[in-house]
Amino acid sequence: MEENSSLMNSFDEELVHNETEISPMDDVEKARPSINTRPRRWIHSRIFQRNTLLWALPLILGISILFYTWDTLALSQRALRMLSAKQQEDESYSEPIHEQNTTEKIGVKPSDVTVIGVVFFGRRQYVDILDCYLQRNLALNGGYLNEVHFLSHSSKREDIDWVQSLINRTAGYKYVETEGHYGTVWKQHASDPNTLYIKMDDDITYIHDNAIPRMVHTLIDHPESYAVSANVINSPEGHWLHYHTNAIVPYLPEPHEPDLPLTPELTSWRPSKLPEYPQVPIPDHFDMKKGPSRDHHRWLPLDRNSKNLHKTPIHAAAYEWQGIGVTSWSLAAQQHASLLSNIEADTLNRYYFGDEIGVWNMQNYRYSINFLALWGSTVRASEISARDELDIAVKNPERLGRPLLVDSHALVAHFSFGPQQEHLLKTDFLDRYRSYANEMVCRPENQKVPFQTGS
Repeated sequence: MEENSSLMNSFDEELVHNETEISPMDDVEKARPSINTRPRRWIHSRIFQRNTLLWALPLILGISILFYTWDTLALSQRALRMLSAKQQEDESYSEPIHEQNTTEKIGVKPSDVTVIGVVFFGRRQYVDILDCYLQRNLALNGGYLNEVHFLSHSSKREDIDWVQSLINRTAGYKYVETEGHYGTVWKQHASDPNTLYIKMDDDITYIHDNAIPRMVHTLIDHPESYAVSANVINSPEGHWLHYHTNAIVPYLPEPHEPDLPLTPELTSWRPSKLPEYPQVPIPDHFDMKKGPSRDHHRWLPLDRNSKNLHKTPIHAAAYEWQGIGVTSWSLAAQQHASLLSNIEADTLNRYYFGDEIGVWNMQNYRYSINFLALWGSTVRASEISARDELDIAVKNPERLGRPLLVDSHALVAHFSFGPQQEHLLKTDFLDRYRSYANEMVCRPENQKVPFQTGS
């Protein structure tokens, strides 16, 4: 027992001794990590997070601004490109028609296609003007027509002698004697299967530079078609179509004698040279049975608005292939006056209709064939009688299941139908078309002078 008691005392003394060896500073130093380290780490982490927010927010904002600016610039560039394209499209209509490089715009004449112009000839006072357009469109002059064949349908010796003289001095022209009705003429003289024919009446007094190239390419690009017609100024169906495409300008025949006598040599084609229609009462409806007041009279422009337009002959236009569209000289006169106005104003696009490229499917409805493109192989496959227009525009397309198309960008002017001719020749329009051709189309050595009215 004594021994155990002494051992316990010894243990207690050693414990007291060990406790007295631990100094207060040692306790502080040992305790410091457990007390001071954590607050320091917490404080540095908060500072790091706070600094991160301070530099991260501007960075994110800057990147956002950069992307927004980039996207805005990209949109602006796209908008500018679209606007530029639209301006170029609009500017294409503002070029003077005689300065257009039509070969570049339409394409190049296919080298493996022979194109023959076929003129159903009979009246020299019209063909004299047409001659300038034909020469301009000859392949040897950079156009599409390899040759022009004049199919004689005149019994007047002076007309025949005149055209033969023209042919003798013009390379690319050919005179062809014909017999029988129109159907026979088609079969005998426009039926080579490998040739593309451009058939035209002899009283075509204006041909847009794009007309023949467009008709050739449209026919080639649409092998399913029967034929391609031009957009004819003064055609029965065209009166109504052009009225509704806003191409017609309000005109009326001059109610009084002009102060100065008019002569064909001094007649300008430009409507801007005409005086305005005088301030006199105008009937609400034009008398469609009224004839011309005198020879060589003028048609004068009115202010262009719907009210005035409804007082002019165009109000009587109807979408039909016969009737007033063929017989009315005043409808034809207003069409010619409007065309010259649109030429001078560079607004020929008012005549366009059809699909996105200006092609119109007649759906077996009749259309005048004053200016027409078709293959000789199509003529061979057709049945053509003396009533060639009905057969070519309606019956054969329906029988063969191949539509007649109209290229509305291929503009030409047809001067008159038979019932219109006498009164139209008492206007100044033939002289004005000649004036335009002399200024814009005819070569200096091929300037035209007037024929006597009715010759």
